[in-house]
Amino acid sequence: MTLPASMDVAVFKTARRPDTFLFLPEGLPPNEWPDGLEEVFRPAEKVLSLTLTAEQPLAAQSAMRVMEEIAAKGYFLQLPPQTPLSSDDMEPAPC
Repeated sequence: MTLPASMDVAVFKTARRPDTFLFLPEGLPPNEWPDGLEEVFRPAEKVLSLTLTAEQPLAAQSAMRVMEEIAAKGYFLQLPPQTPLSSDDMEPAPC
């Protein structure tokens, strides 16, 4: 698959899923979002529009990965970072 040099995207969030962001092609109406994402992200709040390039730095993942997933699936879903369990949260190993 050949990716374009740049990709215009819109980034959405929802109060129902804190720290989760949905990247979609810019201008895609909610009724055309893939795989029922409209229901998952309702109410969706657009937080950002940007033009991605492969070299562009992003906070949580590479812009290239976002562009590849949008090209392949029609969207990129950025989930909250996984926090490692502290030793207090771990159960003792059985003897």
